[in-house]
Amino acid sequence: MPDPGRSILFREQQNPELATEAREMSLAFADSSYLRWVSGEKDPHRAWEMYFDSTQRQVRGLLDGLLGSFPPEERGRALELAGLVEAFCLPSDAVESRVFENPGSATGFLIGISPLTIQLSAEIAWGMSTAHPYLPEALPPGWDAATMHAQESLALVLSRYVRAMEGNGEAPVPMSMVVMAMERSRVTNGGPRDYYDAALTFALTHELAHISNGDLLPAQNRQAAALIPEHLASLLQISAEENEELAADASTFTACFNYLLTVRTLADKHHDDALSPRERLNRQAQLTLNAWHSACRATEACEAYYTAVTILSDIAFRRGDDDAASRLLTTGMRLPYVQHYVQQMREEVLADSYGPFMWTDQDVMYRKANHSWRVYFVENFLPAVSRHQRPESPDWITDWKTPADLVREPQFLAAVAAQREQQVADLARELGPDHPQTLVARANVAYMRVQAGDTAGAIATLVNLIPDMERVWGADDPNIFPVLHNLAWLRGEAGDAAEASAAFTKLLAAQKRALGPDHPETLDTRYELAHLRGNTGDVAGAVADFVQLRADLERVLGPDHAATLATRESLAHWQERLGDTACAAAAHAALHADKTPILSPDHPGTRVAYEARLEDHERRLGRGHPDTLTTLWFLAVLRGKAGDAAGAVAAYAELLNHDLGPLGFDEVDIRLIRENVAHWRRIANGRQNDVG
Repeated sequence: MPDPGRSILFREQQNPELATEAREMSLAFADSSYLRWVSGEKDPHRAWEMYFDSTQRQVRGLLDGLLGSFPPEERGRALELAGLVEAFCLPSDAVESRVFENPGSATGFLIGISPLTIQLSAEIAWGMSTAHPYLPEALPPGWDAATMHAQESLALVLSRYVRAMEGNGEAPVPMSMVVMAMERSRVTNGGPRDYYDAALTFALTHELAHISNGDLLPAQNRQAAALIPEHLASLLQISAEENEELAADASTFTACFNYLLTVRTLADKHHDDALSPRERLNRQAQLTLNAWHSACRATEACEAYYTAVTILSDIAFRRGDDDAASRLLTTGMRLPYVQHYVQQMREEVLADSYGPFMWTDQDVMYRKANHSWRVYFVENFLPAVSRHQRPESPDWITDWKTPADLVREPQFLAAVAAQREQQVADLARELGPDHPQTLVARANVAYMRVQAGDTAGAIATLVNLIPDMERVWGADDPNIFPVLHNLAWLRGEAGDAAEASAAFTKLLAAQKRALGPDHPETLDTRYELAHLRGNTGDVAGAVADFVQLRADLERVLGPDHAATLATRESLAHWQERLGDTACAAAAHAALHADKTPILSPDHPGTRVAYEARLEDHERRLGRGHPDTLTTLWFLAVLRGKAGDAAGAVAAYAELLNHDLGPLGFDEVDIRLIRENVAHWRRIANGRQNDVG
C-alpha cells in the first residue's frame, strides 16, 4: 500500500522532506476531541493516524490531479509546484484554511485545509441544488413540495452547523446532509459525491492558486496579472498585494473547471482512434456535456465556498477571534469580483470553445436565485439562530467599506474623471483629435461627470463633442446615436423637458431611417419620449405610449427581456399616477414575480406557498408533528423578513407550545426562540404606537 503522503504523478519532483513536514505539522495541529468524534477512536495518537491516513490519500491525489490538469503550456509550472507544495487536512475544527511557509529545512509551502470549510461548502452547494432546481418547469408535479422540504432541511442543517461551531469545542459538527446523501445515493455523476468532491477541489485549488498566482512567491515567480487595472485599484484602496490575491481568487475557478473536466473526460475510457465517425460525434457531444457540468459544478463550488467563508467569519467574530473573522471576511468580500470573472469566463471564453449553452439566461436566473438564498441565510436566517451575540463591533469592521461603497465616493469619481480627461489628451496627441478612440474617450469623460454629479459639465462636453462626431462620421452615423441619446436625457435631467423632447423626437426619426423601427435603440428612444410625455403632464398619453411600447418589445425582444420588464414597471408607475391603482398594483406584483426566481426568498409567492404548506401539514399531520414545526420555524423567519412582525411573534410563540426535541433543538435554541418572540413583539408594539 503506497504511503499516503507520496505523490503518484510527480514522484521525481516531490520533495520527501516537505512531505514529512506536512505529516509533522498535521500532528502538531491535532485536536483530540475533534479526532475522537471523526474516527470513533479513543486513543488520541491512533485517532490522528487514522485521520491522516484517510484524508491524506484524498488530498494528495487531488493535489496531483490539480497539477496534472495544468494546461500544456504551464507544464513546467506544474512540475515546479510539485516540489514546492504539500497539503493536508487540518485535524481540528479550525474555521479557516491556511498556507504556511515550511518551518523546516525543506523549501516550500504547506497547505492546511479546513475540513469545516469543505463540509459547509458542500452542504451549501448540495443543499442549494436540491433547494432550488435548475429547470423547475421541466420537473414533474409535486416538485414544489420537494423543493420546500429541501429548503427547510438546508436551513436546519445550517442552524445545527452554526450551533455546533458557536459551542467552540462543546460538541462536534453533526452528521451532514451531504454525507448522509452520499451514503444513500448510487448516482455517480451529478450526485452528492460530485458536490463534496467539488467543494474539496475548490478549497484546495483556492490555496494553491494563492501560492501559484498570489503574493506568497517572490515577484519574479508570480504568474497572474492584476485583476483590476492599477489606476482603478489605487482609487478603490486596493493594494498591489490584494489585487494579486483577487487575481488568484479568480483563477481558482478556471483551475477547478480544468480539473473537473479532466476527471470527467478521463472517466470515459474510449480512445478516439478506435471510434467510428458516429461514435466520434457522440464522444464530442459527451465532451461538451462534461464541460457544461464541470462549469456548473465549479461555479456552484465557488459561490458556496465564499458563502461558507462569510458564515465562518461571523462565527469567528462571535467566538471572539477577530483576527480570523477579519481574514475570512476579507476573502468573502471578494465574491463580487470573482462572480464577474466567472460569468465572463463562461460567457466569452468557454462559450467559444464548447457552445453558447455554457452561459444562458437560465444560468442568470439560477445564479440570481442562489444569490438571494445566500443573502437570506446570512442576513435573515443566521441572526435568528445564533446563540452568541457580541454587543460590540471590532475595530476592523466599524469603518468597513465594500467596493460598491468605494466606487460611489466623490473622491473616487473625481479622480476617475481626471484620469479620463488625461486619457483624452494622450489619445489626441498620439492618434489625433478626430480618431474614433479619442472621440469615444471624450464621451466617457461626459459619463464620469454625470456620475460625479456634474450634469452641466457633462452637457457642455457632449455639446462640444457632437459636432466633431458629425463632421468625422456623418450626421446619420449610428455611432453618434448613443451620444445624442445621452445629451437629450441629460437635458431632461437638468429640467429642460421641451429641449429634451425635441432632441429625442429628432433622434427617433434618424434611428428609424438608419436602424429601423424595431431596433432596440429605436425602442429605447420611444421609452424616453413616453416618460417625458408623462413628466410634462400628459399622463394618459404616457400610459398609451407605454402600452404600445410594451407590445412592441414583447414582440421583438420577448416578455422576459430587461427592456420589456423595465417598460412594464414604468407602465405600472404611470397607471398609478393616472389613478388606476388596482391595475398598477397587479402589474407591480406580476412584474416582481416575473423578475424573481420562483420559490426564492424574494419571490412574492414564496411566503404564500409556505403558509399553504403549514395549513396542509396542520390538517394532515397535526400541529405538533415535527414536519409541521419545521415549516412553522422556517416560516417565522420568512414572516420577519417580509416585515410581518405580528406574524413572526405568532409563529415563534406557537413553537414554544410544543416539544422541539425532534428538530434537534436544545435549551439554547428554546432561549433563542423566546428572544425572537420578544424582539418581534417590540417591533410590532412600536409600529402600533407609531400608528396611534
